Amino acid sequence: MTDPTPIPFALESSQRRFAFSALVGALIAVGCVAATPESHLTPVSADSTSAPTLPILVPGARVPVDPPAKGKETLVGGVPLFANWPKDQKPDAVIVFSGQTFGLLQPCGCSRPQTGGLERRAYFIDTLKAKGWPVIGIDLGDLYPEKPAVRDQGRLKYIATMHALREMGYVAVGVGKTDLTGQLDTLLGAYILQKEQRPFTLAGNAVGLDNAGKVVPRLQRFPVTPGDTRPLIGLTEVADVGTVPVGVAGVVGTSLALAARTTKLDTSIDFADLGATLKAATAELGKHAKKPQLNVLIYQGTSADAAKVAKDFPQFNVILSQADDALPPLMPQQAAGTNTLLVQVGHKGQHVGVLGAFRNAAGGLDLKYQLVPMGEEFITPGTEDEARKANRTLDILETYAKSVKAEINLAKDYRREPHTAQIHAAGLNPKVELKYVGSDVCKACHAAEHAQWAKTNHGHALDALEKLAKRPSLRQFDGECVKCHVVGFEHPTGYADEKKTPNLKHVGCESCHGPGSGHAANPKNKELTGLLSLWKQGIPGNVKMPDAAFIEKMAKLGPEARGKEAIAPAVQLTLNRVGGACMKCHDQDNDPHFDIYKYWPKVNHSGLAPAGGWPLVPPKK
Repeated sequence: MTDPTPIPFALESSQRRFAFSALVGALIAVGCVAATPESHLTPVSADSTSAPTLPILVPGARVPVDPPAKGKETLVGGVPLFANWPKDQKPDAVIVFSGQTFGLLQPCGCSRPQTGGLERRAYFIDTLKAKGWPVIGIDLGDLYPEKPAVRDQGRLKYIATMHALREMGYVAVGVGKTDLTGQLDTLLGAYILQKEQRPFTLAGNAVGLDNAGKVVPRLQRFPVTPGDTRPLIGLTEVADVGTVPVGVAGVVGTSLALAARTTKLDTSIDFADLGATLKAATAELGKHAKKPQLNVLIYQGTSADAAKVAKDFPQFNVILSQADDALPPLMPQQAAGTNTLLVQVGHKGQHVGVLGAFRNAAGGLDLKYQLVPMGEEFITPGTEDEARKANRTLDILETYAKSVKAEINLAKDYRREPHTAQIHAAGLNPKVELKYVGSDVCKACHAAEHAQWAKTNHGHALDALEKLAKRPSLRQFDGECVKCHVVGFEHPTGYADEKKTPNLKHVGCESCHGPGSGHAANPKNKELTGLLSLWKQGIPGNVKMPDAAFIEKMAKLGPEARGKEAIAPAVQLTLNRVGGACMKCHDQDNDPHFDIYKYWPKVNHSGLAPAGGWPLVPPKK
């Protein structure tokens, strides 16, 4: 049952309080395997009349997704989703696969279109349920961010993701490398220890280590807590999906177990023999009263190792493994000599895999597969209130945002490292301590540039978080967003919050040029002036960005044609350095469409000295 009340992210336990982060696409249905009543997969011959005609594809090849307009079908090479699934038969069971989300709850809204996000996944799953399809979800793990700016915020993301997965109907989730780095005990305590609820965490070979290095069995290290019926980390789970009992087992694979051990990700956790654990898992599923007809293994390891497991344990019809690449392959692979499907779903929640099981005349299950990109067509329609009523995940995301505001301090909790210019200035003789001063100080001499800047999106960047951001809102209190909408957030003396540093709101002059106190106080000091254009260092001569005509020409050309244009090495180096500086914010996660040639005209400015030259003493405001 789903509790209709908002989900708190900080609950009291009996012992302590646990407080709580574009290309490819949809796979044309795979209709080349079938499951017998004994749950062994049998290939359908290529000339079988019951098998759909499939394109000849190189393993690992990908097809482009036709970007759909809002409200239109997702197309893959012009073919709608599930086009090759039976038209006259609903699937008897459907499993949605996901994994390695790395704490990315929603796409950044600063650039569109983008893929991914928990909201879209929830809406997509609702569209499947609306067809009358029985659906569950299974996640590989790695819910925790790869490199959280603040550990507590990473924990909040993990908990938000687990709540969202529960609302979507997920039954099991694995344990990945990022989950181990995020202090697994804390993550388990903040979710499953608060209340026994799905999705259950499965990593059957997880064990403990005491202070002497002695192994502590899983059921002692991750026990069944008082009042519960399941251990904190389990081996298997069986769920009724429509009329099909589905068995799920979870393990940490050989490569991750070794990496966790050698790099000491968590010195209180180790992993038992994989083979013995898998034997125990298959035995447990085989003895289960529900007699699973379809068995899935969550394998937190490489696809190559998963293929070896498929040979040794044919009881598993599907193995969900780590992705070889951020973009998933077109279809599940099959290791030589096996009938087991090896599924990968990529990274960052941009895609999900959908497995449909259809009963055949022999009483077995024919399996179909579809890879689905989480594009903008799966944004919940309606007003904000209508969307939140229709999609419970939006409430979870809003609760997450409120928790970030309440628990994470913008000014104190985010790490600040000296800007490169601050490091250089500290080495000058005499030493100069550079500080951020704000764009209005620059305006005193650079009035024309300031006026041009004020008209750009950079000049109003924080407004996007304060006034426009939704699903969730409150992103002006989230340092992961704020850092790219203000001046100097990641460096000493940079933006702290709206009250303490209102002069550093928005993306200002110093966002690109670095802290300007030294130049403002001594505008004729060439060393300090040089620190405002660090991208020029090491390049002989007064090299500048290409002129407007060249930039405009390149913006109209495709990548191949651009490669034929002659660019002086020094100019190309300047372009690369300037573009690299932009991509600290306009990166693949936040702005996958960034193109220096198309973006530069929006922010280009002269950089020339004011009329009469630089003043000896800076003018007063």
